[in-house]
Amino acid sequence: MTTRPPWGGRGLCQAALVLIALSLLTGCGGARQQNARATPTATTGTLVPGTRPVGMAAFLGPVRRVRAGGITIGYRQFGSGPPLLLIVGQSSSMVEWGPFLRRRLGEHFRVTMFDNRGIGYSSDQPARPLTIELMADDSARLLDALDIRKAIVVGWSTGGEIGLAMTARHPGKVSALVVSGATAGGPTTVQPSARTEAAFRSRDSSGLAGLLESLFPASARPAAFAYLAGLLAIPPERVSRQISRRQEEAEIRFARANATYNALPRIRVPVLVTNGALDQLVPPANARLIAARIPHARLEIFAGAAHMMMFQDTDRFARLVEQLAAVSS
Repeated sequence: MTTRPPWGGRGLCQAALVLIALSLLTGCGGARQQNARATPTATTGTLVPGTRPVGMAAFLGPVRRVRAGGITIGYRQFGSGPPLLLIVGQSSSMVEWGPFLRRRLGEHFRVTMFDNRGIGYSSDQPARPLTIELMADDSARLLDALDIRKAIVVGWSTGGEIGLAMTARHPGKVSALVVSGATAGGPTTVQPSARTEAAFRSRDSSGLAGLLESLFPASARPAAFAYLAGLLAIPPERVSRQISRRQEEAEIRFARANATYNALPRIRVPVLVTNGALDQLVPPANARLIAARIPHARLEIFAGAAHMMMFQDTDRFARLVEQLAAVSS
C-alpha cells in the first residue's frame, strides 16, 4: 500500500503561485477590474481588522473568526442564496480560490469559505494528530457555529477528500457535494508520474514553470494570467512549514486507510465529480473511480483542462454547481 500522500490531496503552495504570478504578470496588465456588488454582512464571529480586500476582490469582505470544535476558524462570507461551503486543498489558504470563481458563485449562493486548521487565520492543536476526518469534522462544526443547518459543499483537491469524509461522517450537514481533483484514498489511488511529482516539489525557475504547466495547459495561458492576477488582489495568508508537514501526514494516513473509500456507496446526496482531462497531479481515473462508487453521481471531465479546471472554465463549472443545487433543493 502506498505511503505517499494521495495527490488528490495535493493543494497548491501559495508561495509558489505568488512567485509564478510575480514572474509572469510583470507588464501583462493583470486582470480586468470589476465593480463589487453589495452583499450581506456576516454578523457571527470576531472581525479581523485590515483583512477587507479592495478592487476586484472587495466583494469578499473581511475575515471573521469563530470558535468551532476546540479551535478558532477564520472565514469569509459573501453573496446571497442557498448556503455553499468552499473547502480548499493541502497547504492552501482560502485566498487560492481567487476572486473570479467566487464572484460567479456569489451570484447564486451565500458562500462561506475558510482556512483549514493551522492555515492562515485558523488555529490548530499541534499535539493532536491531523487527519482528513478531523478536518471534515471541523467543516461540519463551522456550519454549526455559523448557524447553517446544511450546505452545498464544494471541495477542491484535498478539500474534495475532506468533502467526501464530511458527507460520510455528517450526512445531515451536506445538501449536495462537488468534488474536484480529489481521490478516494487507499490503495486505489492513481498517482502522478515521477516527473510531475518532481515539478511540484521543486521551487527553482524550471520547477515553477513545470508546476504552472501542471495547473494550466499551454492553451489556457490567458486563464492562468487572469487567475494569478486575481490571486495578487487578495491579501496573502501565512502557511507555515509545520502545518504543511502536518497536512502531508494527514494525507499519508488517508492513503493508508479505506474508511472514506468504503463509505462512498452509502452517500445519498446529489454528487458531482469533476476533473481535468489533462490533470497530471490528479489523473482523471481517480474521478471516475469516485463517481462509480457513489450511487447516481454525475461525472464531468473537462477536456483541455488540468488541475485548475474550475478557473480555466469558470462559467461551465459554476453552471454545473447551479444545476446540482437545483436537483438538491
